[in-house]
Parts: sequence; structure tokens; C-alpha cells
Amino acid sequence: MADFTVELNGPLFKRQYLLYVIQLSHGPSDYYYVGQTGDTKEKTARPVFRRLTAHLEDRKSTQNQVYQYIAHHILHCPVCEGKDTAFTGQTRQRVEKYLVNSDVTMSAYRLEDFSQIITKTKHHEIRRRTLQIEKQVIDILRKNKRKVINKKSTGGKPYYPCPYPEIIIQVKNDFLLK
Repeated sequence: MADFTVELNGPLFKRQYLLYVIQLSHGPSDYYYVGQTGDTKEKTARPVFRRLTAHLEDRKSTQNQVYQYIAHHILHCPVCEGKDTAFTGQTRQRVEKYLVNSDVTMSAYRLEDFSQIITKTKHHEIRRRTLQIEKQVIDILRKNKRKVINKKSTGGKPYYPCPYPEIIIQVKNDFLLK
């Protein structure tokens, strides 16, 4: 019998506009990263599985925010690693040890379907809405005193009416937020 079995259901590979919350649990500490799919440079929206794996890459990347947070903010490895230079073998070992003793959960919420024939204008319109809810969820987590990995902040800017109020309710229920 196999030591591990990883099962990935088909919908994890579907491109769609999503809001997602990654919860990193290590001992008594929980950290949260909020993201959304919908590329800024191309007309695409990455599948949820690809976003999760990108966040945990151990190479120089702009997509591995969770890995970099562990390395730089939790383990206090040199900030240049993973940004200006590759992560060293020692840093990779330290992050691996940390992750081995952690749990990573990703909760994804479908916002809108993605279509290969979408216009650039429509794609940018949907992206604006996904960015809006992403910022709102970040603020809600922070107001609930959760440790948020995201660097970006709304800066107190007022929101337009939430484009996905039912998703806000679901996130609050799922993460026991006020």
C-alpha cells in the first residue's frame, strides 16, 4: 500500500475567477493569505491547484508569497533570497521542516466562470471585482485580529457595494469571523 495518496479532483484544474484563502497552521499559530485568480497581463484565470502550488514554490518567484512569508517573516532568513537570488539549500531545509510540522488548507470560492473567448474589457471588469472582494476579505481578517500574510492593504479606501455579498457571508462563516 502507498505511503501517501494525493487525489486531485477535476474541478481543481478548471480555470475560473476565484477568491481563495490559504490558512497556514503551525502549532498555536494561524496565518492567512487571501488571493484571487484572474491574470493582470493575459486573459486567463489560473486553476486553484496551480495557484496553491505556485504559493509553495521554493525557487525565485513573484508568485510564492506563502513560501516567502515563511522564509522571511517567520524564520527570518535573508530577505534577498527568493527575490534577488535563489533560496539557499539551508533556507529550503528550514522552510521544509516548518511545513512538515504545519497544515496548509486552501478554501476557494467561485466568483465567475472563465471563458476562453472573453473580451479583454470584460476580463478586466471581472478582475476589478475580484480584487475588490480580495481587499474586503483581507480587511475582515485583519479586523478579526488574524495574522494576514498579504502585504497589500486597502489603505482605508471606501468600497463600492460588494459584488459578491454571498461570498463574504460564506467566508465569515467558514473562518468564524464577525
